[in-house]
Amino acid sequence: MTHDDFAELLEHPKWGRYYVGRWEYFKVAIDIFQRLNPSNVLELGPGPHTIVHGCDIMVTPGDDQWGRPANKARKVIEHDATQKPWPIDDKAYDLFIALQVWEHLDNKQSRAFREVMRISKTAVLSFPFMWDCPRENANYPQHHQIDRELIGDWTLNVRAEEIVEIPRTGKGVTQGPRLVYFWQFERA
Repeated sequence: MTHDDFAELLEHPKWGRYYVGRWEYFKVAIDIFQRLNPSNVLELGPGPHTIVHGCDIMVTPGDDQWGRPANKARKVIEHDATQKPWPIDDKAYDLFIALQVWEHLDNKQSRAFREVMRISKTAVLSFPFMWDCPRENANYPQHHQIDRELIGDWTLNVRAEEIVEIPRTGKGVTQGPRLVYFWQFERA
């Protein structure tokens, strides 16, 4: 994704408001992608635009409230990420990306993370960090008070190579701080 691609998302009548304040953590994932220069990438739940042009995507079967990418994916895998095994060979991907998706995996995050370690050599995940979501807010409870300990539980306490903290990007709940984690499961 380029900054121009992101600017187009902000202009989209349905998705524009949703993407306000997100460039900061997208840029971290893009920088990691550029540094690694992977041959193949799988992105989980990319919404209306992937981070990596021409990557493979894994999306929920059927209708997805977050939409499907307008830019062309190389391959679309329709599979519920909470169900294992994923229909993907071991170490099939150089990089796995899931941005602001993990908190939606219905208490099966650690199960999904095992699959990420199995199918990919590296991974980038982003998480809402310590958002205060009142009960009446649509972001409660999935995004409420996710801390480093919970992220550790979800990711089996596998040590990340890099953790980047993205500060608050606006006043809204969904513009709260985020953490971007990068793991390297297999060394070159």
